[in-house]
Amino acid sequence: MRTLARALACAALASALATLSLATSAQPSTARPELQRPRLLVPEARLPVRIERALLQAKLAGGSAQTRIELVLHNPNERVLEGSLEFPLADGQSVAGFALDVRGELVSAVPVPKAKGRQVFDDITRQRVDPALLERTAGNHFKLRVYPLPAGGQRRVVLDVVQRLSPGDHGLVAWQMPLDFGQRIGRLEASIQVQSPRPPKLAGALQGATVRMQGGTAMVQLQRSQWQDASALQLQWPAPPGPAVQTAEFNGQHYFHAELSAPTTRGAATWPRTLNLVWDASGSGAQRQHVQELAVLQALFDGARRATVNLIVVRDVPEPARQFEVRDGDWSALKHTLHSLAYDGASNAVASAAAAAAASPLGMTLLFSDGLANWGAAAQPASPNPGQTLHAVLAATRHDSARLRRLAEATGGQLLDLNRITPAQAVAALTQPAARLAAVQAEGAHRVVAASVHPEAGRLALAGVLTAAKARVTLSLDDGQGRLQQRTLHIAAPRVRKQPPDHEATVPWPARRFGELSMAALATEPHLHRAEARRLGERYRLVGAETSLIVLDDVADYVRHEIEPPTPELRTLYTHLMARRQAEQASSRSTRLDALARRMAVRQAWWEREFPKGEPPAPKPAAAGGLPAAPGAVPRPAPMAMAAAPAAAGAAPAPAPAPAPAPAPGGTANAAAPSARIALQPWQPEAAYARRLREASDEQRYAIYLDERPSHLQSTAFFIDAADIFLARGQRALGLRVLSNLAEMELENRHVLRILAYRLQQADEPALAIPLLQRVLELAPDEPQSYRDLGLAWAAARQPQRAANLLWEVASRAWPNRFADIELVALAEINAIAALTPSLDVSQFDPRLLRNLPLDLRAVLSWDADNTDIDLWVIDPNGEKAYYHHRLTYQGGAMSRDFTGGYGPEEFSLRTAKPGVYEVRAEFYGHNQQIVSPYTTLMLWLSTGFGTPAQRDERVVLRLSGRKEQVLVGRFEVAAPAAAAASAAASAPSR
Repeated sequence: MRTLARALACAALASALATLSLATSAQPSTARPELQRPRLLVPEARLPVRIERALLQAKLAGGSAQTRIELVLHNPNERVLEGSLEFPLADGQSVAGFALDVRGELVSAVPVPKAKGRQVFDDITRQRVDPALLERTAGNHFKLRVYPLPAGGQRRVVLDVVQRLSPGDHGLVAWQMPLDFGQRIGRLEASIQVQSPRPPKLAGALQGATVRMQGGTAMVQLQRSQWQDASALQLQWPAPPGPAVQTAEFNGQHYFHAELSAPTTRGAATWPRTLNLVWDASGSGAQRQHVQELAVLQALFDGARRATVNLIVVRDVPEPARQFEVRDGDWSALKHTLHSLAYDGASNAVASAAAAAAASPLGMTLLFSDGLANWGAAAQPASPNPGQTLHAVLAATRHDSARLRRLAEATGGQLLDLNRITPAQAVAALTQPAARLAAVQAEGAHRVVAASVHPEAGRLALAGVLTAAKARVTLSLDDGQGRLQQRTLHIAAPRVRKQPPDHEATVPWPARRFGELSMAALATEPHLHRAEARRLGERYRLVGAETSLIVLDDVADYVRHEIEPPTPELRTLYTHLMARRQAEQASSRSTRLDALARRMAVRQAWWEREFPKGEPPAPKPAAAGGLPAAPGAVPRPAPMAMAAAPAAAGAAPAPAPAPAPAPAPGGTANAAAPSARIALQPWQPEAAYARRLREASDEQRYAIYLDERPSHLQSTAFFIDAADIFLARGQRALGLRVLSNLAEMELENRHVLRILAYRLQQADEPALAIPLLQRVLELAPDEPQSYRDLGLAWAAARQPQRAANLLWEVASRAWPNRFADIELVALAEINAIAALTPSLDVSQFDPRLLRNLPLDLRAVLSWDADNTDIDLWVIDPNGEKAYYHHRLTYQGGAMSRDFTGGYGPEEFSLRTAKPGVYEVRAEFYGHNQQIVSPYTTLMLWLSTGFGTPAQRDERVVLRLSGRKEQVLVGRFEVAAPAAAAASAAASAPSR
């Protein structure tokens, strides 16, 4: 015990150190973790949007806290803006609801699947009406999006937060709420009721507030003008004795939530002789509190004195294990290695779990991580070695503690949250056996779920559903010495009281807590339980990975998006309007396919024409309807029809297959691809950091990158440019690591994820792009680009069936008009895949649409920013420009319809290419977004011999930064027939 006392004293001393120099790419903070402050973000505001008034009302009683925060926002600008409130919540806190003023009245939010909530919000903002959306972005971080903030006007937003309250040190319950928005609040009013026999202790920003007692309730009042305080509102008061049990009825079921104290005795300390250390060194790891983490290791080595340490560093990929020997408590070599780590790259949680599983089954395994995951396939983490116990150490304010807790407890380990316990307490938990929940038996209750099998702050928390008027729940506790103790809870069902309809009722604490704990149990494999998580979120109104909360303007918006409104009056009208809407939706899928077949016939007619290849005459007026006729056009034979399943009953019969047409004079579309090559314009960013990286030696380049990185943490351009340079210099692993940082920037930003996936495909890494694009599809299933992007990635990964199925979703579904011609683009890609894959199953596709139309040249432009107008230009050897206003050139180059409100694609197609040089350009015409990045990222796909075995592709990612900016992307260079023949003869093998 003397050794333990010395070790714990060293841990306490180490945790008090205020400075520690770490050689990282982003200097980590060294203070004890505190809640990050909320932020009000309005990127387009010329003048800051102000918080004119903040009203906080809180009720703290019975082991829970209910807090309502009302904010009045004032927009002093002369234009309408969109704003977002981003805020973290502590472990045990959750959002219970929010409301937005609509025409002067507060309207409560309703639950909605997360992807649908984002879709609805974006659709409605395009119509300039009033939505608000609350969603969880990553771990314990949340974002509330509000539109519009009227020019020179105000908006009122109300946010409800609930929190579990547990006794901590010295039997005191603590509550805190951060209100530092980084600006002054014109008027702050706080009113807090605390169930306590004596006045609570005030701390932080509540110091100086007035307190008065009313029986067993303390009333705390605070009023301030022009208020700003970096500290949170904080209270402490004595915990009531005995178990805390709450019951409530919700939607016809009875729920309970209980907390009870656990044995605090511990066994003798056992020090590890082998330590497997899995260290997350991803970019987000720089924000962890490394002083706290190193204090834990210091105490372990002070106690163990001698140990073998296997260190595995993980980022986007795990590094090979390195072994260190600790002798007489000296771990200086390991400490130096940890100090010198560069925190860079994405967070691969599966790699972290796999690294832990691959570690030695002997000794202790510690995972130091924030639990966030944004890289790699969503595969099931590797199973641990038999007998291996993994403990997760958390020292970050932005985290996914539920994932870490479930990962650790699945192996018999525990989560050590250094936000809530000291390093000394963490070491005691690691080295001295303590009580844990071994089993739960219930009579009169079922679906009992515990927050953790390990006591937190000396208490266990559990919730469940009551099935009888009286229930008995028996807990078997292992005291850490192999002895079992039993605790029994006797719970009576609540008296049933008449409640308002479920949409208007606040979910009572026991029911909400049951939903939260049930959802947390799914955290280790969220990809397998998305539907269950969505059901839990909608039933208990939880803001989580699969559900959000939304407020809409009027009943028409609820009807259009099929979301039940929050009040009985609106729901009655909603039901009536929905019945009418369903009756009006008589147009069927077959009707849409009929229309698409007619559009396909127009494209096929274009493909069948013969276009002259000489010098064009003077311009002639465009023909009415469809693509304008070009001078000298003559019919071509029909293209070959691909094999297809018989037409469905009632559908128009498919045309009979025709023989493959002979190439037209000078044409090559159905023969080999023309002798052509693609020359991309080299992208040379002129930023100072790019010049430094280009001029550096291979040995120094990464150090220079780390030197520049802290200045560009929010710049996608920096990471793309830097990665391009590493890849161009053959430093592929570093290039991919640098590129992966984009996944760390905004975990729920589909635009950033698309940029990253495009760039990975350009780097010939479809396997890394696919999980990102799967996430994009989860976030935006309402956008056809989500299906097309993922389908093309599967095609690049040689999975043609998956690719074709996703592309068929694009071709066959109904999309808003702003996604012009994307069905025809997808059909061209399906048919090209099918032409090269005889075994492809096309039985589910409409046979009228299965026609491969090979092309000599094809260019397809996509971009990352919604509501943005980018134009694709192709200038042919005649000097003629194909673009949205001139969609058919003299020699037959066809441009798709203009995309002005989505992400593209715009497509240029040419069946038979005239020899010469074709320039491909892109122009940024303008945007209509409320939140705009400083530039728009483009992805251009250039192909020769498209739809033939000779198809060759080049992809390039670049960016435009301002309205009317134009950039040369690349060139097609098509050789003349004689030159092509000579080139082929020269390259033919000699006999």
